[in-house]
Amino acid sequence: MNKIIAIAIDEYSDPTIKNLQNCIKDINLLIDTLSNLYEFDSFELFTKPEQTTLSFLYDELYNEFINSVDSDNILLLFAGHGEFNPNLGTTYWLCSDSKKNSVTTWFNLNDLLKFFSASPAKHIALISDSCFSGAIFEINRGGGTVALDGKFSRQALTSGGLEKVSDGIENSPFNTVLIDVLKDNTSEKLSFNQLSERTILQFNQKREQTPEFGSLISSGDKGGTFFFKRKLDGSSIIKSIQIPLEINQEVKIDSTFEIPFFNENKYFNNNFINAFVQQLGYSIINDVRVFITEDEGYSISRSSEMEFYLEVGYNIHTLNEKFLSVTIGRSDYFGGAHPNHYIYSINFAFKPDRKISLYDILDYSNFSNLENFLSTMIDQYGDEECKEILNEYSTFEYTSQLDFYFNDTIFTIDFMNLLPHAFKGCGSLEIPIDKIKFKI
Repeated sequence: MNKIIAIAIDEYSDPTIKNLQNCIKDINLLIDTLSNLYEFDSFELFTKPEQTTLSFLYDELYNEFINSVDSDNILLLFAGHGEFNPNLGTTYWLCSDSKKNSVTTWFNLNDLLKFFSASPAKHIALISDSCFSGAIFEINRGGGTVALDGKFSRQALTSGGLEKVSDGIENSPFNTVLIDVLKDNTSEKLSFNQLSERTILQFNQKREQTPEFGSLISSGDKGGTFFFKRKLDGSSIIKSIQIPLEINQEVKIDSTFEIPFFNENKYFNNNFINAFVQQLGYSIINDVRVFITEDEGYSISRSSEMEFYLEVGYNIHTLNEKFLSVTIGRSDYFGGAHPNHYIYSINFAFKPDRKISLYDILDYSNFSNLENFLSTMIDQYGDEECKEILNEYSTFEYTSQLDFYFNDTIFTIDFMNLLPHAFKGCGSLEIPIDKIKFKI
């Protein structure tokens, strides 16, 4: 399996550590390019303050590398502050909760190299856009060597050696060149060596920083190399990314959490759309964390008797030159009388790109108001046993909370998140699309 693990840190809790401007944006652009043009099976993205603490990153990276298998190829991306201790000759990443004057709160890259060494994964490659990141190399390797895919590899490409590097105005200079190299490649396979050499050669010689790459000999490198395999069947607009739950590990919960990541495309500004989708994803995560931690003792005890679960996935209902309609579905069980089910919708119109509500898209000018429109649609298309409860939740106080989504044939107004559990089966009102008049 080809995996990407991406870490980007813009904000630091210590006020003496300068916040950065472009790390999250750079990582999103890099993932966009990689997922659009190259074959990767899974993506994990860590950008929120609670996901980029020292303890979280240490545990996550340890588990990822130690629990990998020998068919895995893992690409680790990092963008953030770095530090170098000349007395110890050691490089560090600064985490979101690191303290400027406390080295014990920094992520020691010697530990990361130990994870690489102990990992069963076939290929591990690190791309680090941070200050002083070049100090991790035992040797530097250049030239046009084409390593065998069958040999184990542990390699890294860094934005600089033992010097500070630029965050850039719009994007990091290193990240900009790296993406250009990935886009310009036309070969079916691009080795990590080739990617690194081309990035270094294209980098502006007038800049003080110089990207470096090399093998990590003591971390299990056997002379192989990571390969970027270009997609042969055209680019895909959508890629799934996973968001970790990060709760007390004593709470036994089987969790699957996937949301869509949109690549660069001709329809819309994918960065604009991804910002809203990721915000919705993290709001769901936050709801679950709040529930679990409000009575953590109960959660630990109850989950040991009957394991909790959380399943979050998504559906793309419409994607064309005018609209994007997405739902994120959530099912969970946290020890109560019954499982819970929720539907969260998010809809966009393009040119210009904007997030839209039910009021924005529906033209109900032939009705006295939206309530009257909903009542009429319920009467015509609602199930008989559901009409009464749906009408109760079609009044003005609820209309702004209604979810909706649509495809080529059906416009669905979803009441599920508002209804009592006994009426969840009445949650969806499906209206033929030709009976809907659009404002847009």
